[in-house]
Formats: sequence, structure tokens, C-alpha cells
Amino acid sequence: MLLQQKVNRQSDELYELRSQLRGYSTSSDSAASDQNHGGDGDFIRLQPLQTNNTHSGYLHVFNVPEFARVLIYELKPRIAKQLTHCLPAYLLLSGFRYYDREKDETAITGLFAAAQSVLKEIAVNSNDADILSLWLINTWRLFNLLRQYSSEENEEWNAQNTEKQNSHKITNFNVEPLRNQLKIRIEVFYQSFMKKTVEPLLSPKIVPGVLQHDSSQLLANSNGSQSHSGLTRQLSKDVVVQRALDDLIALLNVVYNKLQAFGADSILIKQTFWQITKWICAQALNNLMFRKDLCKFEKAIQIKHNVSELQNWLYQKGLGDIRAVLEPLVQACHLLQSRKDEGNLETLCGEMTSELNAKQVVSILQHYTPSDGFEEDAIDMEFLIKVQTRLVARAAAAANGDENEDKEKLILPGTFLQPFNCEPFVYSDVNLETLTLPPSLHLNNVARFA
Repeated sequence: MLLQQKVNRQSDELYELRSQLRGYSTSSDSAASDQNHGGDGDFIRLQPLQTNNTHSGYLHVFNVPEFARVLIYELKPRIAKQLTHCLPAYLLLSGFRYYDREKDETAITGLFAAAQSVLKEIAVNSNDADILSLWLINTWRLFNLLRQYSSEENEEWNAQNTEKQNSHKITNFNVEPLRNQLKIRIEVFYQSFMKKTVEPLLSPKIVPGVLQHDSSQLLANSNGSQSHSGLTRQLSKDVVVQRALDDLIALLNVVYNKLQAFGADSILIKQTFWQITKWICAQALNNLMFRKDLCKFEKAIQIKHNVSELQNWLYQKGLGDIRAVLEPLVQACHLLQSRKDEGNLETLCGEMTSELNAKQVVSILQHYTPSDGFEEDAIDMEFLIKVQTRLVARAAAAANGDENEDKEKLILPGTFLQPFNCEPFVYSDVNLETLTLPPSLHLNNVARFA
């Protein structure tokens, strides 16, 4: 009986609810009219507001260790290429700004320490060019953001800021200690990227690509008959050598495109390719100075052509200023193609060899081999002494009392890596209020924009 009464009561309640719903349905027009005119109807419908997905550019991080791990360690390069360039750097800046607003120094340093710990591990243990370039670019970007959004008095850092960007500055804390730590991380990533991934691929391609490549021979091989089976193996070997310049330029394209894909700015790209070009020049010149088979008139023509191809590539990529780094090689070619007699002594020791020192010029002339068919005498020791005397006098006049032993060294530092220069400033026009947490980063459980 109790069960039956309960069922009946529920049936009555259900009936009443259905009646109420029918009443609302039949009076919907009048209810809508009441709402539009500010009436006091019992049933009110709320319309959603139109949003533009903007916020104040503050990122509240709930779980700092997990945030650092997911954002840095778990981020795959293929995903990073699809995101806003340098998004991790902007997210870290937004996190610092949130804790700056809260005046929480411990939280700022804690977030930075967590990120730096993961970055250290990657820089030391990774040999992946994509990962190393990704975090080189992001640490460099974060370093610049901490200059642009600091409250320090620096006209260069603030000159291009909009009024909105100036309102986003970190105002309660001096972030210079964070920047000092980031400079160390930038240098480590730069060293790792260049020494672990670029130099090992670049060095074996320099001598074949710059000194041995002969485009005219490649053309002859491509037009020649392939029917002689006895020559097939030798021809294949020759073609590999003759395509060496193409291989070298292809590697330059790979490095350039990789940096571009992750959002590298012009300063980082120029420093990277200045160093690569310096390596190419040094290693090529060091080999040229001691090889009689290369110190020839006709070889100088080939080498100069190959150097011109590299200079053209630099110009096409907007790196025309770096072409001057290859000038010692160009001058070495001019030296090999010039008359080597006392009547031309002033030219040989003048502007034509201004980027070469006395030891390098003499070494090239010592290894010079007259070409067959050229009515040329071998260079005698008396002439070499005259050349050296003039060049030493030229160097002394240029030094003006300032002795620099490095300028007079015969061998160039072929694998020396110049430290990354963090002095140039790079402005960012990204609006922090438009940043989002893409679902692909899986950060919504550890952080949110406020």
C-alpha cells in the first residue's frame, strides 16, 4: 500500500509539472514581450554575452612543476611549428606578470626556477637539432621580453612600445637577475645547437664544396656519354664531388628553414650564419694555403665561383652583410690569378690582400704551382722575402702601436665558436591579451588566463 501511495503521489507531481510547462509554452509570446519591455514575468531567459576571447594577459599557474614539464619538456617541435611563434616564452612572461601583480616574489622565482631546471636538462642531454633550436629561440625571445616589459629606464627597450604594452610592464620586481640567468641558458643552447648539430654536418662539406667543386666539369659529365661501362664507377665518384657545393648550400637551407620555422628573429639568424660563414672561410683557407694542387690559376677561378655562389645565397636570404666574412677567400683567389713579379708587388701587397696577413700571403705564394701552358716562372725566395717585408710594414702601419698577435697567425681558428651576443635588442609586437592556451599543449589543468 505504501508503495502504491508513493507511485500515485509521483504521478500527481508529474502531472502538475507538465501542466506548468504547457502554461509556459502557451504564454511564451507574452513572456517574451515582458522581457523585451523589462516586464516582471516569472520566467526570465538570459542571453549569452558576445566575447572576443581576450583577457588581461595574466597567466595563473596552479601547478608550477607540471606546467614547466608540459610546456617545455613535453612540447614536440612539430607541434611548436603550428603554434604562435615563441608561444612558450610569451606564456612564461604572462606567468611572471600574474605573480608580479600579486606581489609574490617567491612565486616568480619558483616559476623561473622550474622552467630553468627543465631547460638545463634539455640543453645538456639533447642532440636533436629541432629541440635545441626551438629552445634557443624561445630563451632568446624570453630574454628580450624581460627587457621590453621591465620597468627599468632604457629608451631602446621602450621606444616602440604601445600604450597598452607599457601598461603590461612588470612593475613590482627587478627582473635583471632572471635575465642574467637566461643569458647563460642562451649561450648553452647556442653552443649545443652549433657544436652538436651544425658543425658535424658542415665541416665535411666545406673542402669539397668550396675548394673541389667544379661546375664546368659537372656540366661536361652530364652531357657526356654514359655508354662506357668501364668509366661508370669513376664517373659516379666524380659526380658526388661535383655536387658538393649543392650539398653545402642544401645544408645552409636546412638550418635557415629550421630557424625560420620556430620564429627566429633576424638578430639570431645573422649571428648563426655569421658563425657558419666564418667556419666555411677559415677551414677552406686553412686547406688552400698548404695544397699545391689547389694553389693554381685555374683552381682559383673555380674557387672564386663557388664562393660567389655562397655570397649570392647569403644575399638572397637577407644576409648580405655577412658576405664580407668570405673576403679572405676571394682575395686568396685574386692573389693566385695576379702577376707574381716585382712590377706587380705594390698591387699584391696592397688593398687586394688587405684581409690576409703576411704569413698567409707568403704561404699561398710558396705553394703556388704554375699551370701547364702558362709561360710562368716559379716564384723564387728573393721575391717572397720582398713580399713579406712589404706586408710586415703594412701590418705595422695599420696596427699603430697596437699589437695583436691573432691577426698575424697563419692558421685561422676553424672550429672556434664566438659567444652569442645578447646585447642587441629585439622588439615584439605581440599583444599579450590575445594569447591562448591551445588544446594541443594540454595546459588547461595547470594554468589559465586571468
